Amino acid sequence: MRIAYGASASDTQWVASWCVFLALVLVAAGCGPSFQVVYESDVHFEHCYALDQSEAPIGSKRDCWKAWLHAYTFGEPRDRVDYASSRFSALSPDEPPSSRMVASSAARAPTPAVDAPVPTNAFAPPPNIANAVATVDSGAGPPVASLPRTPGVDCVDACASTWTACRTGCKAAGCAPCDQAYRTCVPACFADKKSATQ
Repeated sequence: MRIAYGASASDTQWVASWCVFLALVLVAAGCGPSFQVVYESDVHFEHCYALDQSEAPIGSKRDCWKAWLHAYTFGEPRDRVDYASSRFSALSPDEPPSSRMVASSAARAPTPAVDAPVPTNAFAPPPNIANAVATVDSGAGPPVASLPRTPGVDCVDACASTWTACRTGCKAAGCAPCDQAYRTCVPACFADKKSATQ
C-alpha cells in the first residue's frame, strides 16, 4: 500500500518515531538551566569568591553571598551552594539566613554516612574505626573474639623494636650493622617453623 506522496507506511513510521524522539530530547533539554543562567551564576560566584579574597568590607562580602544564594543557585552543584551558605553564615554570625535560604539549605543538607572523625591530613591513612566499634559494642553483648595473629609476628615485632633501638643511637654511616642484624633476625623467626614442619 502506497501513501499519496510516494512514501511507504514504514517510512512514515520511521519519520514519526524520529520526530517523537527529537521532541523528547528538546523537552528534556528545556527543563534544565540554560547556558545563560549557568554562565551568570558562575560569573557571580567567582565575583563573590574574588571579593571574599580581597580587602573589601565584610558587609560587601556578606551582601554578595546573600545575593548569590537568593538568585543564582538554580542548576548549581551542592558544594557551591553549601560553600556560599557557609561563607554567608561566617560573615554574619548575628544575622540568621532568611527562611528561603534555610529551607533550601535544609533540603540539601547531606547526612553523614558514617560517624567518623574528620580527616586532618590528606596524606594520612584513614582512621581505624574497627577498634572504635569494638569498644562501643563491648558492653552491649558478648565479647568480640580477637583475630588470630599471623605466624612469627611476635618475633618480627621483637626484631623491629631491636632495630629501632639500634637506629636511634647511630649516625647514618654507622647504621649498617643495625640493618644487617635486622636482616638476619627476621628470617630466623621463620627458620624454626620451616624445619619443624618438614
